[in-house]
Amino acid sequence: MENKSHKHGFSKDSSHKLFMGLVLANQKKLYVYILSMVFHVNDADDILQDTLVLMWEKFDEFQPGTDFTAWGKAIARHKILKYLHNNSSSRLHFNDNLLNIIEAESSRLDNLTERLAVLKKCAAHLSQKESSVIMMRYEQGLSFNKIAMTIGISKQSVYRFISRVHVKLAKCMKRSLGQEQAYEY
Repeated sequence: MENKSHKHGFSKDSSHKLFMGLVLANQKKLYVYILSMVFHVNDADDILQDTLVLMWEKFDEFQPGTDFTAWGKAIARHKILKYLHNNSSSRLHFNDNLLNIIEAESSRLDNLTERLAVLKKCAAHLSQKESSVIMMRYEQGLSFNKIAMTIGISKQSVYRFISRVHVKLAKCMKRSLGQEQAYEY
């Protein structure tokens, strides 16, 4: 088997391992994106497989350090458009504006999903008291007055306490996401 060097400076085997690692880490996002455009699981499965084959064929064009999912979505978009064109008589037909809206929403949801995962990790580092108060407020929906009566402190103290927890979570998210504004959408 030939083991020539690829654009990335890796051997074919190393490139394959890198590609497979990136696919495993990002395949779900690609699939959700495709499914949001075609709505039929079998069709989405076929488009994903075609997309992954083309991504492997074009892997030498991928720039390491860039967004693999975005690159895959760009390739998938062409496959989706071809599918929609070929099946326009038997399926819903989307114009480009609607496809752009769906793509933007898909990207926003990917970002939101990542932020929620980071928030859960950060929340796991809260103290028992911090977790308890946050659960009372957001999971149980208790008012600041009810929380104050439950734990025996003033309503103003609850405001300050929850505010400090918010700041703590925001700092953790900023560090984890490597961004200046963890709450921007």
